[in-house]
Amino acid sequence: MTLEYSISAGHPFCMGVMSQTNGIHIAMPFPESEGKECGMLLYKAGHELARIVFPECYKMGEVYVLFINMQMEADYTYLFFCGEEQFTDPYAHIIRGREKWGRRKEDRPRAAFAEDTFDWEDDMPLRIPYEDSVFYSLHVRGFTKHASSQVSARGTFAGLAEKIPYLQQLGITAIECMPVYEFDEIIPNPAYQESLKLRDNGQAAYLEEPAWKQRINYWGFGDGETYYMAPKAAYAKDPQHADRELKLLIRQLHKNGIEIILQMYFSPRYTQGYIREVLRYWVSCYHVDGFHLFGTDIPMRLLGTDPYLKHTKLIHENPEADAVYKGKKIPYYRNLACYGDAFRYDARRFLKGDEGMLSVMAEHMRQNSSLEGVINHITDYRGFTLSDLVSYDRKHNEENGEDNRDGSDYNYSWNCGVEGSSRKRAILQIRLAQRKNALAMLFLSQGTPLLLAGDEMGRSMQGNNNAYCQDNKINWLDWKLLEKEAELFTYTKELIRYRKEHPILHSRQTMQIMDSLSCGYPDLSYHAEQAWYAHFENYYRHMAVLYCGMYEKKPDGTEDDFIYIIWNMHWEKHTFALPTLPQDYDWTVSMTTKEIPQQDTADKTGKEEKPVEAEISAEQAREITALGRSVIVLTGKKQEFKKKKRHKK
Repeated sequence: MTLEYSISAGHPFCMGVMSQTNGIHIAMPFPESEGKECGMLLYKAGHELARIVFPECYKMGEVYVLFINMQMEADYTYLFFCGEEQFTDPYAHIIRGREKWGRRKEDRPRAAFAEDTFDWEDDMPLRIPYEDSVFYSLHVRGFTKHASSQVSARGTFAGLAEKIPYLQQLGITAIECMPVYEFDEIIPNPAYQESLKLRDNGQAAYLEEPAWKQRINYWGFGDGETYYMAPKAAYAKDPQHADRELKLLIRQLHKNGIEIILQMYFSPRYTQGYIREVLRYWVSCYHVDGFHLFGTDIPMRLLGTDPYLKHTKLIHENPEADAVYKGKKIPYYRNLACYGDAFRYDARRFLKGDEGMLSVMAEHMRQNSSLEGVINHITDYRGFTLSDLVSYDRKHNEENGEDNRDGSDYNYSWNCGVEGSSRKRAILQIRLAQRKNALAMLFLSQGTPLLLAGDEMGRSMQGNNNAYCQDNKINWLDWKLLEKEAELFTYTKELIRYRKEHPILHSRQTMQIMDSLSCGYPDLSYHAEQAWYAHFENYYRHMAVLYCGMYEKKPDGTEDDFIYIIWNMHWEKHTFALPTLPQDYDWTVSMTTKEIPQQDTADKTGKEEKPVEAEISAEQAREITALGRSVIVLTGKKQEFKKKKRHKK
């Protein structure tokens, strides 16, 4: 069969290959192609159909810009060639040859032509502000691959779509997905490859048989053959239509008020222009809401000033917001955000009672910015899960096959007395309380919380803090844990609900620690045994924080409540003063991580001793005791229909 075609000039408006009804538009760079014959190899049903040479007259710099007029068919695939070298389109929208997870084909993967026929039904990115967001970090395959997920297509985009009701129940507003683009999940062992070469050359195979021939790159990061504009075919129920399945997932997420943010790693070999092209493509063709970018040479200043990306969340360890907005007004939509590790490690140290962390955590909990969002996390894929954080003092990465040398040694964890799993009731109780304390730090701080998938149900990776190659039950989420860890799940859900109900806990503005409204209360204040007086010396491990709801309005226009959060990370109990509320307000205990002990809740001159009730009237409220390693949250509400007695001074 002979292919009939003609070539004419193209338009350099967009890099890559675009299929049209009457042919193909190409704008493709060919680096170091001087004096070499360049073009396209076209395949049909896996067999070469045509070798199309590109005329030099259509070359602009290193880019061939042309249009091939031809009759298109659905099963065409292609490669490019430059001299003797063949390569896959780095701008490919669909990749063929990687449909089976963990199976390597000898042939180079080929690009296919995407069909732009999907009906988005007027869908568009949601643009949920950072201050109103709750992020949830997950791995598409691992989230539903376990049999307990009970979805029809485990480990796929379709399987994730079936779990949208769960995400809604939890209160999630955005999922942050580990790489969903087409990466090479096979990690060959260099020693094994060298051994094969020696044998093939007839030399003595003096190298010992390596412990592994190849591993799985489960996370998806790395500098292998990566095609950033193509969805991962192996993550689809129907690998031939992974693009459509991912679009269906995103459309369904948006209908249910959930954003999707994609994690992407770019090594220094990728140009700034290419990175921008990739991001623009995912926003325009897949309606993604944002990106969490990793890499040392991410052009945040370029991306942050790109008008196409102004409504797209851009998250990086250094978003360069000061440079992006230098001399400009505060953005009406903060699309930049900082994702650092300071909160992560300082919160862990505060959790286990280290010295010198009180003032540090007070600042973290207040941290916010009018220019950029702040993403807080205590756990993510690079380290212990929340359950492992309170169950292991050291990493246990033996399963990775690197003699436990991989992964960080700085975990700032505490096993609560026993290394690994335990059946002792006392150990289990302190571990539950510590997990609750950590979650409280995450969701009751001003920054946007990011929850690692499974932390809400007690997921463990058996102490592995670097499970990059574990495509098994170490990484797969066991959904049976929801029943086993029902108390933890309910607590997490209530924390998220409480955060959403109280805008004073997630204000867009930075707390000033001042009475700027002249209402008698600062927006934020610190307390301890005495109201309005806190200790920040390095040996203190407890404090209380008062948020004045007069500084924020609820959606219905009413003022928010007063919120008083007691943090006692000391192993001993401490008594905290309760600040006096305005007239007609009462304190209510909203949640605790440990039972509140009996204490004196009467007037200082009174003698009655009784347990704290759910409501503590203004006449009675003087102080409250928090057990060691516990958090208490109180809400000060106005009691409209309750007769109040006035204090006698």
